[in-house]
Amino acid sequence: MTHDELVDAMRRAIKLLRENTTDLTLSEHREPAEHYTDDARSASERRLVMDAPQLVAYAGELPQPGSFATKEVMGQPILLTRARDGRFRAFQNICQHRQAPVAGGCGIAKRLACPYHSWTYDLEGAVVGIPGEEGFPAARADGPRLTELPAEERAGFLWICLTPGAAIDIAAHLGDLDAELASWDIGAWTPIGEKRLDAAIDWKLAIDTFSENYHFATVHTTTFATVAHSNCTVFDSFGRHHRLVFPMRGIEDFAEVPEAEWKPLEKVAVIYAIYPNVVLSVTAVNGEIFRVYPTDRAGHSVTFHQNATSLDVSTDAARQASNDIFEYAHHTVRDEDYALATKIQANLSTGLQPTILFGRNEPGLHHRHAVLAAELEKGRMST
Repeated sequence: MTHDELVDAMRRAIKLLRENTTDLTLSEHREPAEHYTDDARSASERRLVMDAPQLVAYAGELPQPGSFATKEVMGQPILLTRARDGRFRAFQNICQHRQAPVAGGCGIAKRLACPYHSWTYDLEGAVVGIPGEEGFPAARADGPRLTELPAEERAGFLWICLTPGAAIDIAAHLGDLDAELASWDIGAWTPIGEKRLDAAIDWKLAIDTFSENYHFATVHTTTFATVAHSNCTVFDSFGRHHRLVFPMRGIEDFAEVPEAEWKPLEKVAVIYAIYPNVVLSVTAVNGEIFRVYPTDRAGHSVTFHQNATSLDVSTDAARQASNDIFEYAHHTVRDEDYALATKIQANLSTGLQPTILFGRNEPGLHHRHAVLAAELEKGRMST
């Protein structure tokens, strides 16, 4: 967001707080509880996510030619590289010999050697060494390569498609949100870490926890609620994506301060829902990604939580401070949001109540579930 856009969001947030309200939908909505528990619907949702472009990393995770990083996306092993030409590429992280993972973790390398039989690959995916190659004359003649995936670097992030040969167009995918995401320049921020959460929570329920701040006052009494207002959100949609702006405590004090003196990033948190399964949370010093994936059954999901910072972390103290912020945020999501969501999922699974209720004060929930329903219907119409 530009400074003027942040000032406008801050202005809207102050007005809502003064009026003791929030952005509202026209009406409430009841979502069928079975949407969180039905395996057939879950399979359709999984196909939808599989077919969509996937944000998988910060551009800063491949900081220079020779960089590589490994990821898991929808249960698939993925290798990301930046070769000598500076281009970002993505591959299935599966050796062409006996299907061992070619690499693990991240780092800098000219070549990657499979840990099983040391088949060696360059960062463009080509096999450049086979020990005992006389045993593989036909395979060698074919010029074996890692299976490449469609990949694009855009708006400070790395994106892939999971289907080899598929078209990828992230500008079209993001639409009006494209320029706004790029304006943060998060690709230049320093990645801090990545954590995994396996949870007995449907993937939609996991993302629901990021779709409103109505729960802050009760779920986050000693954490987020101490720094942010509850039940006050500035909402805007961008096609299939949306943005929430959460006002921080003390923002109302700026009502009497000239706008030219405002520093809005110190007084708001910006939350993006990037269709279909990514949440991006941005503050003055953090850009957090939550990549939330459905699994092979309803009521279960895997979340990868990452953080990057705009701060200078060249000293041990600064790096530790950024790590501490990441740990704090992760603890809050894991031990407060997801802990409660696990109990909600258990209740949903009983089938005792047919619906759950989205209030007018929860526009993010309305928007995301309406988009998902429309996409599922579009998929049904095309089959």
